[in-house]
Amino acid sequence: VDLPVSAYHEPESVEELEALVKKCHETGTPLRPVGSALSPNGIGFRSTGMVNLVNLDEVIYVDEKKMTVTVQAGARVGQVVDELRKHGLTLPNLASIAEQQMGGFIQVGAHGTGAKITPVDDFVTSLKMVTPAHGTVALSPKDGEQFQMAKVGLGCLGIVSEVTMRCIPAHNLVEHTFVLTRAEAREQLDTLLKKHKHMRYMWIPYEDAVVVVTNDPEYQVSKQAGMEETTSNLSDEERFRPLTDLLAELAGDNHETYTPETIKSMGFGELRDALLSFAPLDKDHVKRVNKVEAEFWRRSEGWQTKPSDQLLQFDCGGQQWVWEVCFPTGTYETNNGNDMKLLEEILQAIEDANIAAPAPIEQRWSASSSSLMSPAHGEPGGLHSWVGIIMYLPSDDANQRTEITTEFKRRYCELLRKIGSKVSAASHWAKLEVPQDVKQLKNLQEFYRSRYPADKFKAQRKENDPKDILGNRTIDVVLGRP
Repeated sequence: VDLPVSAYHEPESVEELEALVKKCHETGTPLRPVGSALSPNGIGFRSTGMVNLVNLDEVIYVDEKKMTVTVQAGARVGQVVDELRKHGLTLPNLASIAEQQMGGFIQVGAHGTGAKITPVDDFVTSLKMVTPAHGTVALSPKDGEQFQMAKVGLGCLGIVSEVTMRCIPAHNLVEHTFVLTRAEAREQLDTLLKKHKHMRYMWIPYEDAVVVVTNDPEYQVSKQAGMEETTSNLSDEERFRPLTDLLAELAGDNHETYTPETIKSMGFGELRDALLSFAPLDKDHVKRVNKVEAEFWRRSEGWQTKPSDQLLQFDCGGQQWVWEVCFPTGTYETNNGNDMKLLEEILQAIEDANIAAPAPIEQRWSASSSSLMSPAHGEPGGLHSWVGIIMYLPSDDANQRTEITTEFKRRYCELLRKIGSKVSAASHWAKLEVPQDVKQLKNLQEFYRSRYPADKFKAQRKENDPKDILGNRTIDVVLGRP
C-alpha cells in the first residue's frame, strides 16, 4: 500500500497515541491500526492513514502466581515468548510465525492447532483500547458482550494498546512427523485428535499422501523403541535427494543459477520454489513436484524434542498466496465428519478442474472461542477445522506472478468457496478476500451478516468510532459501515 509519510504514524507513548486518535477523530482523518503487516489480505491497510504501535512494545508485567502476562500491543509474539521463558512460562497457543504484534495476534483471531485448544484471543483476560469517541477503555470479562466483541475487534472498535493473557508453564514438546495414505488419515483422525495435544495434516494434491505432525508435552510421552532425538535417521542429503535430483534434471548441465553447488546449499522451501518456478501453472509439472515432496516427507519421518514455541512456530515457505477458512465440525466428543468431507471434495475438485495445486493443503483444528467475532466462535466443547490452500510466487517474473495471482483468486479460491459454503466455512479474518463478482460479493455479505453478530458489531463500531476512522474497505464492504 502507498500512502504519504504524513499519514503514517508510529507513536512513542500511549499518551501520544491517545492524542493522535483524538485529533484524527476531531478532524475525521483515517487512522487504521496496522501491526507487522503480515496478513495476506492487508486487513490492516488503509491508504489514507495508518498507525503502527511498533514503539509500544514493552512487556509490562509477568504475574507468575496468576500465570498471566501484560504487554503493550506492539510487542512481538516472539519477544513475549522470550521474556516469559525467563519466568518458566509460555503462551498457551501460537500461530506459525513469531513476528506478529500482540495486538494484531488477537484482533484477527490467530490460532494454532489442537482439538481442545482455543484460538489465541480466547486466552485474553483483559485489554485496553484507545477509542475515537471515548478515549482509552479498559475491558475484562465483567463487561460481557463488549469484551467478547473486542477480543477479535479487527482493529475497528478501538486501537488495542495493552493486552493481558493467560500463560502456561514452559515445556518441551515431542514432535512426531509421519506420512499416511488418505484413507488412513480419514480413519485415524478422531483417534489422533484425542490422543495428541497438537495435530495437523498436510494434504498433498494428486498424491495419496498426508503428512501428519503431532506435538505432545515431553512429560506425557512414553519413549518408544526406535524414537530418535532428530527428525530422521537419514542424512539431509538423503532426505533432500528427491527434490535435488529433480531440480538438477530440470536445470540441465548449463543452468547459470542452479549449479550443483547451489542446489546442494538450498533448504526445503528454496528447493520447492525453484522446482515450481519452471512451470508453476502446468498441472503435470506441479504433480511431479508434489510427488518428490511426498517422498521427501517419507524420508523425514521421525521425532524431535524442542521447546514448545520452537515447534509450534514453523517456516511457511516463500512468497505465496494463501486462503484459509474455518468451519464447525461437530464437537470434541463427536466429530460430525465435515472436516474430512470438505477435504475429500476439494482434492477431487482440484483433479477434476486440472488445477496446478502445490502442496500442502494444510488442515488444523481448534476448540470453540468465546470471542463473538472469531471464525471459531461456538459453545464450549465445539470442534472447528481450519483449512488453507496455497499457491507460491516462486520467482520475481512479473507476468508469472500475475498469472499465478489470477489463477489462485479466480479458480482455486472459487473452488474452496463453493465447497466451503456447504459447511458454513468462514475466512480467517487476515486472509479474507473481497470477491470482484457482484453476485459473489452479495452472497458473502449475507453469509457474514448471518454467521456473525454483525448488527451488534456495527452498533459497537458506531458507538466507539462514529466517523469510521479505524475501518477500511474490506471491513466496511463485508460487514457494513458503522
